[in-house]
Amino acid sequence: MSLQLREANLAATKHSVLNIPISQIMRPEIALPLQHILQVHTVGGFLNAWREPRNQRQIEQLFDSPQQARHAAAVCATWLGVKSNLSHVVAGAWWAGEDRSVGNA
Repeated sequence: MSLQLREANLAATKHSVLNIPISQIMRPEIALPLQHILQVHTVGGFLNAWREPRNQRQIEQLFDSPQQARHAAAVCATWLGVKSNLSHVVAGAWWAGEDRSVGNA
């Protein structure tokens, strides 16, 4: 195996979180529009789309609130080792398997 191929495999393994489908981590009512409207299918695609200010506004509209969208982006970035000052209080759950009441107490 060539050195370049080994490095590519290492990078893919190291950041395999980038390949996680957003439908596995986000509520369907958020994930489906991201997939169909913005062609965002993975965590990596979500983070790439988030980097564009125009996309940020579109993404924020798909969540229950802009703060919830920012929290989702910060959590996904944290999985890659990006340091963040995440708040534990979220304006409703954006992740799959949870209802919207989380964090509203």
